Amino acid sequence: MRFIHCADVHLDTPLQGLAQYPGAPVSEIRNATRRAFEKVLDAAVTERVDFLIIAGDLYDTGLKSFESALFFNKQMARLKDVGIDVYLIYGNHDAASKLIKQLRPPGNVHIFRTSEPQTFTNDELRVAIHGQSFATPEVTEDLAAKYPSPVPGFFNIGVLHTNLAGISEHANYAPCTLETLKNKGYQYWALGHVHNRQILCNDPYIVYPGNIQGRHGKEQGEKSCVLVTVSDAGAISIDTISTSAVPWFQADIDASDCQTADEVYEKLRIELEKMLSRSKERVTAVRLRVVGTTEAHVELNRDLERVRHEAISIANECGKGLFWVERVQVATSPRLNRDDLLKRDDPIGEVVRIIATLRQDPTSLASWDAISELQKKLPDEVADGAEPVKLDGLTLSTAIEEAEAVLLSRLSALEAL
Repeated sequence: MRFIHCADVHLDTPLQGLAQYPGAPVSEIRNATRRAFEKVLDAAVTERVDFLIIAGDLYDTGLKSFESALFFNKQMARLKDVGIDVYLIYGNHDAASKLIKQLRPPGNVHIFRTSEPQTFTNDELRVAIHGQSFATPEVTEDLAAKYPSPVPGFFNIGVLHTNLAGISEHANYAPCTLETLKNKGYQYWALGHVHNRQILCNDPYIVYPGNIQGRHGKEQGEKSCVLVTVSDAGAISIDTISTSAVPWFQADIDASDCQTADEVYEKLRIELEKMLSRSKERVTAVRLRVVGTTEAHVELNRDLERVRHEAISIANECGKGLFWVERVQVATSPRLNRDDLLKRDDPIGEVVRIIATLRQDPTSLASWDAISELQKKLPDEVADGAEPVKLDGLTLSTAIEEAEAVLLSRLSALEAL
């Protein structure tokens, strides 16, 4: 028996804020989730699997357009034509209460109900597939605890959209524990919700395949689904199938041994040429970070806009049109003796002392009235978008380090005049 397990398709993810990036490959990115999903189905047909499991979040923010539903049904018809069944649960993003523009799927698509766990069985394959869809976006109860006992003599699969306790930065929906899943008696748990691929256990197999397409710069690298093969004796093997249509990569350029910005740009060129081989002729979204304590710090920070455009120019030159530089961050530090700076009785010394105080307890900043009010005023697409901005201790601590680097570089440059 062979099946493919995928999750977190996020079909037709909205591209909030993409218009602010001149030259962005809007068409490629807008269609990336569809093309990634087509790769999953291509693999299902090529590998001649018996069925496909989609473990939640097929859609991104509910189903508000018939276009998404039509695309999905068309793809399901492809599988129906070759005799492949599909087992689908709704996750928090596509909870039943959010599916406004529904269409009846082809007969090979089996959708788990929301009111209680449900089991689909295939006597020929001797497989039982258990699952439950989300009725509402915020399910906080442990759904797995109520899943039924395994069907004797069958290969039992649990399909669950969940935040397994303690492993995810995602919202804590349908939380459960590893022990709950282990003790259920199933042979395989097909999980969804966490976007990083993880095999949490191999007896039984408990697997997050990750999402099939990175949606923004924090979801980097090759995304995938998993191909599961079960022998007649019940032995399980898992293979990874790459599905990214537009992969996201981040490159850190270490400028520690650079004396000038030009030397940094040459290092950047070398890194991008290495990345080109990983692009596999696909449009690739790139984030670049220049890091390290370097003599080039002042020159780089003097004109950050120029650094960004130099990076884009280099990417255009060596990337054969495949690179889209989404972000360039200069996170270098000047070669300065902080202890000596702390003793100075001038603006530079004052800045270093203030930042040193803040560095001791960055979490205290989060409780400042001004910070709290600013968090409330953030627009929805910033506060709750694909990469939500949270003005917490970690974010503010990072901001403190970046602010010190910029301030010291500017003040040092003025002092040198």
